[in-house]
Amino acid sequence: MPYIIAEIGFNHGGEMDLAERLIKAAAGSGADAVKFQTFRASDIALPTSPHFESIKDAEMGIEEHMRLKAVAMESGIDFLSTPFSPWAVELLQEVGVPAYKVASMDCTNKHLLGLIALTGKPVYLSTGMAELAEIAESLSFLRQEGSGPVTLMHCLSMYPAEAEHLNLAVIPFLRNHFGLPVGYSDHYPGIEACQMASVLGAEIIETHFTDDKKREGGDHSHSADPEDIRALVQNTALIKTLSGTAEMVYDRPDRSFAAQFRRGVYVGRDLLKGHVLREDDLLFTRPASDFTPSDAAS
Repeated sequence: MPYIIAEIGFNHGGEMDLAERLIKAAAGSGADAVKFQTFRASDIALPTSPHFESIKDAEMGIEEHMRLKAVAMESGIDFLSTPFSPWAVELLQEVGVPAYKVASMDCTNKHLLGLIALTGKPVYLSTGMAELAEIAESLSFLRQEGSGPVTLMHCLSMYPAEAEHLNLAVIPFLRNHFGLPVGYSDHYPGIEACQMASVLGAEIIETHFTDDKKREGGDHSHSADPEDIRALVQNTALIKTLSGTAEMVYDRPDRSFAAQFRRGVYVGRDLLKGHVLREDDLLFTRPASDFTPSDAAS
């Protein structure tokens, strides 16, 4: 089943107690990892930008990261974060994250990609807004710089995204085109898109996470809550079971029922000695017998 990331992002708004509660809630709901965002507001937006003020309070330093990672480890869940600057990559190296998620805005940012590649750790590369040629160029650059294994993350950089724009068929397309594992980074309310991504073979599913969709600010309104994550974990596990493997066609579990369910050939009435059998003398019915309907047709 897919690796499920509950993206807390900056939904904590700088409140460490809330961040800790969200980690524990994600772990209790069955997610495999939580993901935050590591930045200084000035790394992302000019101080005169409205976006600057909306994210300023969610800045975290090394102490906050270490504290949250410890909570994640105690809760039995992986701790991830998206770096938005060289400073952030250096900080996360010190924290010791197992992989790096690259935001869609930095899919083509070689300045940042090069530093992430040098860590040698796995890269989850979001592809929102990127053209196919841009994705190919970034992948080539990451390989050139010796990066760890890359998973492409199909993503639509709209908040929230609408169903008619998601085009989840891109997931198998990217996998076939680039020969790489592909995941899905979700901005669609609810878990339906995540479930469909699982059907289409997404190996990683990342969805925004909150404990209250009615909270003001952040990404709360289009985030999944603990009940959603529990349902997503259960449903993707079922999807994995339902999908099974194509090899079963050579060893079908229902093959033993053929004698019970297939038709045999029987004489349907008493016949006189020397009677020449005709089709209307026969019954083609269960269970199977020494003769099959195909024998009668030949």
